Amino acid sequence: MRRLMIPIEVEPPQGPPHTLRWRDPAGGRARSERVSRVLDDWDYAGRWWEGEVRRHYLLLETDAGHTLEVYREGKAWCLSRLSD
Repeated sequence: MRRLMIPIEVEPPQGPPHTLRWRDPAGGRARSERVSRVLDDWDYAGRWWEGEVRRHYLLLETDAGHTLEVYREGKAWCLSRLSD
């Protein structure tokens, strides 16, 4: 899996995502993929003693056959890893 750590747009913004959109840092092209299923989800409390914010992670499979690890921190979504 490639580590990306880039912001993404998620629809719907609340609840399980159905569609993900982001700009690929390797070429700048826009990408959009539909989620076919949630493979796993977990919470990460982080190093709370250092002020890290709690994150909710999802491991997703897309219709294109990719596996993505995304997380939500507050209201912002981030694509942390991508396997394609």
